[in-house]
Amino acid sequence: MNIDEFISERKEEWERLETIAEKIGPASSSRMTREELWELGKLYTAAVSDLSILKSSDLATGGGREAIEYLNSLVIRIHGLIYRKEPFRWSSVSHFFLAGFPETVRRAGLYVWISTAIFIAFCGVGFGMGLTEPGFIELMVPESIISRVEEGRVWFDNLHTVAPMASSYLMTHNISVTFLIVAAGMTFGVGTVYLLAVNGLLLGTVAALCYEHGLSEEFWSFVLPHGSLELSAICIAGGAGLVLGQALADPGPYRRSEFLSIRGKLAGQLALGCVLLLVVAGIIEAFFSPAPFPPWLKFAFAGVSFTSLMTYLFTGGRRKAV
Repeated sequence: MNIDEFISERKEEWERLETIAEKIGPASSSRMTREELWELGKLYTAAVSDLSILKSSDLATGGGREAIEYLNSLVIRIHGLIYRKEPFRWSSVSHFFLAGFPETVRRAGLYVWISTAIFIAFCGVGFGMGLTEPGFIELMVPESIISRVEEGRVWFDNLHTVAPMASSYLMTHNISVTFLIVAAGMTFGVGTVYLLAVNGLLLGTVAALCYEHGLSEEFWSFVLPHGSLELSAICIAGGAGLVLGQALADPGPYRRSEFLSIRGKLAGQLALGCVLLLVVAGIIEAFFSPAPFPPWLKFAFAGVSFTSLMTYLFTGGRRKAV
């Protein structure tokens, strides 16, 4: 077959491919039908094959060069249209936080509830051990905090005087801890469980220390206003870590790497959503939680904050029935 015969035989399909491809261009107002989408795939595959034949045969010399250049340009253009990345839009960010994140939390609900149960259980263990086991508080709590509490004072009473700097530090620290909890899921979930347990033990032990010295009201009125968001974020991050751990431990019919890739997207969305919660929590922890407001006001704020968060997570992104 000479070059003219080859082009004559294939030209109609190339032109048809070009016509269909115009409908997926960024400036096109037309929409492809299902049949055209199917046809696009077949014609594109055929065009790639034709280009390969032309480049590897005697047809590549002489008049075949023009056909190769045309076909190469066509294949590159269509490949770019098919695999082009969507442009960044701020609307996609707002949609994620308004609807995507709460939907993701609900999809991973079982893992988040398990994470929450682990955290609360070890918080209770820490509280009980702090009250009943001599030396346990010294083992878990820094000496600087213990000495302040034994003097009848809290360690956070002046935090609001350096609020801007404290807010930045708290955000950075809490976000890094949260991402560590998620990443620890790569140890088949063991690392995530360990970090949830340690954080729960620490909170419970400090609560026991404050309880023994009559500072429970001061402690909880400090923790709960920002903790309603911060501790929720930790539990969600723990759920993300358990998602990764389960993907490694039980990939089912998938290869472990494939299932980890699938579940990694879910875990990543959970971790990303936690960042917003921790940013808001960091601001509250620096500016509001340690401020000299009456405890009832702080408890009321914590209640409203937690109720709002639960409403957001349980209802956000749900489509209303028409």
